[in-house]
Amino acid sequence: MFSGCAPAMRTELFKVSIMQGERLMKLRQIALVLHRYVGVMVGILLAIVSLTGSLLVFWKELNVFLNPQMFQVIPQSDRVSVQFVVDTVRSAYPDWQLNFMDLPRTLNSVYTVKMLLNDGGRASIYLDPYTGAVLGSQEWGRTVMSFIYNFHISLLGGKAGETVVGICGLLLLLLTVTGLILWPGWKKLAAGFAIRWRSSSQLINYDLHKVGGILSCVFLIAIASTGTAMTFETQFKSAVYSLAGTPKPPQLTSTIVANSPPISADIVLQKADLALPSGKSISITFPRKPQGIFVVRKRLVGDIHPNGSSNVYLDRYSGEVLRVENSFTANAASRIIISWFPLHIGAFGGLTTRILYVFIGLTPTLLSITGLVLWRRRQWRLATRREASRQITATVAEPQKIYPIAEWPWF
Repeated sequence: MFSGCAPAMRTELFKVSIMQGERLMKLRQIALVLHRYVGVMVGILLAIVSLTGSLLVFWKELNVFLNPQMFQVIPQSDRVSVQFVVDTVRSAYPDWQLNFMDLPRTLNSVYTVKMLLNDGGRASIYLDPYTGAVLGSQEWGRTVMSFIYNFHISLLGGKAGETVVGICGLLLLLLTVTGLILWPGWKKLAAGFAIRWRSSSQLINYDLHKVGGILSCVFLIAIASTGTAMTFETQFKSAVYSLAGTPKPPQLTSTIVANSPPISADIVLQKADLALPSGKSISITFPRKPQGIFVVRKRLVGDIHPNGSSNVYLDRYSGEVLRVENSFTANAASRIIISWFPLHIGAFGGLTTRILYVFIGLTPTLLSITGLVLWRRRQWRLATRREASRQITATVAEPQKIYPIAEWPWF
């Protein structure tokens, strides 16, 4: 009985194998079309966004290098208080609104105070942490690094540009996935990583494209997905909380006390340290409205976020702790959202991954150039074939002259 069924089973398995092969071939064809034309359409934009992103990996270091006079500090025994810094900047810039303060992280670091301008702009003020002296200021949009940043997130196109960059992130994800489908290493692993340096320039170009793509694909997926999530932050946060089945944290406000000034910044830090003793205070966000609150950001030991991902929220009048967010005990949805920024800039592995991300940012440019060369080569071949076909068709369609036996064609 089994021997009689064996041929039939083999036939069915053979048919199934053929059907699976046809489906796989169709999938590869679809992937090839998408990969080819999406790459041609957005390759230049992806190159611009990725190159500026590489520069922003070491944003702070480059800003210090370009403006050393604003970051020269001679360490001393004691620092001025945070409230002294607050009073200094408010006195020096009375028409601007205090918004944020980045606290010194090392002995040679400065206080960085961010203020809102009357015209809607922003400015950063740098102060010596030991003397309280103002070392300099930078208005957003008038510095090299802010220009690069705006180019990266919006192509200098404002909100519409941000949307374009976000869509480019989605298309980079599509290009990476289709590239993985087309990668020849699925059939033969060695072929997927080989670069035939002694072959023709066409093959070298193709090999650079496939090897550069496969080596960077995991990082490109991380960068593209987190970049898109941060661009469309509201929508993605809602989706994450919904999928995780976790409610969004409630909006916090201060209880307004008439004729009562807000507590000092020094008290804010003291209360934040009591509420979350572990870790280091990184920054303070100041309330902008009467019902606004203080937010102290802290970086705990082992936190992969360079700016810290734990927060303490306080009432601006009473100093009451309204909420404490410890990134290590946060729910799944919050941890996913917290991971976006360090994954996007490569901070999760320290200096090593940051340097790696500089080179990863160059790969979309390499892939765009090699992909464009492949596309142009294909277009040239198609044009050559069409021209040859046209000439053959014209030759066949041309009526042939029949010469009589007595008449020779060269007469």
